[in-house]
Formats: sequence, C-alpha cells, structure tokens
Amino acid sequence: MSIKIVIAKWSPLAVVIIGFGGLLYTGTHQVYRQDLNDPQIQIARDVANALRDGAEPASVVPRYVFNADESLSPFVAIFDENGTPLESSAAIAGAPPAPPQGIFDSARTSGENRVTWQPSGSTRIALVVRYVPEKKFYVVSGRNMSEVEMRIRDFTMKLTIGLLLMLAATFGLELFGAYRHSMAVAMGPNPR
Repeated sequence: MSIKIVIAKWSPLAVVIIGFGGLLYTGTHQVYRQDLNDPQIQIARDVANALRDGAEPASVVPRYVFNADESLSPFVAIFDENGTPLESSAAIAGAPPAPPQGIFDSARTSGENRVTWQPSGSTRIALVVRYVPEKKFYVVSGRNMSEVEMRIRDFTMKLTIGLLLMLAATFGLELFGAYRHSMAVAMGPNPR
C-alpha cells in the first residue's frame, strides 16, 4: 500500500469538499453582510424622501444621540453638499459621524452608496449613503457591525472544524480501503 497512491485517489474528493466549503462560506458571509444593510436602506430612503418632499433635517433625525461605537441601533445623519454634518442621531468617538468625502462623491454619482466604513480601529459601520439632489443633502444611515462580525467568526470557526473533520474522515476511509485492498491482494485468490 503506497501513501502516494492513497493521496492521489483522495485528492479529488478533498478538492470537492474544500470547494463546497468555500461556496458555503462565501454565500453565508454575503447573506450576513447584505442583511446588515436592510434597516439602513429603509431609513436612508425614507429620510431622503421626506427631505425631498420639504421636511427639515431637524424634523427627521431623532433627538436622542447615542454612541454608535457601542450601540447596535441604526443611526441617521444628514450632511450638506460639502459633507458637513447638519444633524445626527449618533456619535462616533464623541463626535458626529464623519465619513470620507469619497463616500459622498460615490453617492452623488450613483444616487446611493453602500459601504463598510471603519472610523476607528475597533469600530466598523455598515453605511448606506443616499443623495438628495433636490436639496443637495446626503442622508447617511449606519449600524455597528460587531454582532454580525462575531456571528461570521463563529460560523467560520465551525465551518473550518467541520471541513477538517470531513477531510480527515474521507482520508481515513480512503486509507482503510487501500489497506483492505492490499490485504486482499496479499492473501491471493479465494479457493472455491
């Protein structure tokens, strides 16, 4: 029994297992990440529509200001055409959110921009930015990603362990099959 032959016979199965694991990881990761945007999409569109229809920024942004570094609640902020904050329902590091200008530029070009923004080393925000051309405002809605990122890490760890166990089990079965075959060959043909 040659270990090289066993590895050669097992390798295609290992590639399939790893491939399916990669597809599962990619699909699940995207579902988690895209679902994280859902409240912000709704908030940004609703606030943009209200502003377009004549509402004032102060009337559409909640007065309670919370810390987006710690809270999982979605927030909304309104910026003027230069990216200067006018109103915000959240603070990040004690100040109104201040996304980079490129995020606003992209929203102005396409109407809406969805990005992951990292304002500090420990905070990542799922951000949706909507441009209101009639008023030259930007509506920004975001949400701390920490809970979803924790779920993704947990899923990744469990998937990795599962893949390693499947690889070990299939290799063990291939090895056992090769051993049984070599024993049968060594014993010769069965007399009748």
